[in-house]
Amino acid sequence: MRALPAFLMAQNLPSLVLFKNSFMTVEEIYSILESKIYYEKESMRKFSFVDNSIHIDRRAFIPFSIYKENENFFLDPDIAIADEKQLRIEIEDISANSIDFYGKTSGEKLLTLE
Repeated sequence: MRALPAFLMAQNLPSLVLFKNSFMTVEEIYSILESKIYYEKESMRKFSFVDNSIHIDRRAFIPFSIYKENENFFLDPDIAIADEKQLRIEIEDISANSIDFYGKTSGEKLLTLE
């Protein structure tokens, strides 16, 4: 697992829309995803991100990549994990430890991990 970026480890962080800011790198996004185990808000499926693979409930191992396009970061798994294959990654508030994924085509929120 990669260590969290230093700016995430600082205390008393204000609420930020991280992935809208150009200072984030793809490497930092991988670090955030790999930093802990997440649970899907609706179904409580367990998600972990390890070595460029999404592990869902310890059954599925789906290779993925992350890329940046027009100041947005996208998760591109080999197999769709939601209604759309390519998902825009967004974190509204660091302290909430929640990650939202929106369909690249529809723009609709398709998955929330906490």
